[in-house]
Amino acid sequence: MTSILIGWPGGSLESALKLFGLLLVAYALVLWLSALIWVYRDIRNRTNDQSSQLFAILLVGVFNVPGLIVYLVIRPQATLADAYDQSLEAEAILHELQMVANSCQVCRRPIDDDFNVCPYCRTVLREPCRACARLVRTSWLLCPYCATERAQPRPAVQAQSAPPSAGAQTTAPLTPPRRTTTSTRPQQPTQPPVGR
Repeated sequence: MTSILIGWPGGSLESALKLFGLLLVAYALVLWLSALIWVYRDIRNRTNDQSSQLFAILLVGVFNVPGLIVYLVIRPQATLADAYDQSLEAEAILHELQMVANSCQVCRRPIDDDFNVCPYCRTVLREPCRACARLVRTSWLLCPYCATERAQPRPAVQAQSAPPSAGAQTTAPLTPPRRTTTSTRPQQPTQPPVGR
């Protein structure tokens, strides 16, 4: 290799070593600047604290590659975007858990804790316990007050199913029957047409 460099026009071993040293310095300078730029971008994605950002840049600026290794060890694990996504995910999970606890099992609309029937879809939400007669949710497997197993819910009866037997009782609908309203205005008698 040195014979090729010496063989250049006007080349000597001294000029070849200077060229090699210059290339080595240029390579180290480019590596140092790229490490500084990468650390600057990385630390800005990981924290908003100005003193932490300045410390990381100075660490790599002064100590170069060993400073970069130290920075990689002490930098925050998650970026700001990752932390924001995690907080949104945790908030969504908490909201979903709260909605499950305070919503109807059928229509998923919000309800109060003390509702016995859903006001939107008329689903029964609470029934009295067989043993202690306290109201328990229909989705619970046992009574939390007396630890009595609840009867498993029966599957919903299909509409237009077989007609009820003669001894079976039918349940009354939850909606009251519609009342026909009559007009409160008295009707005026019709007058016969007046002849001419």
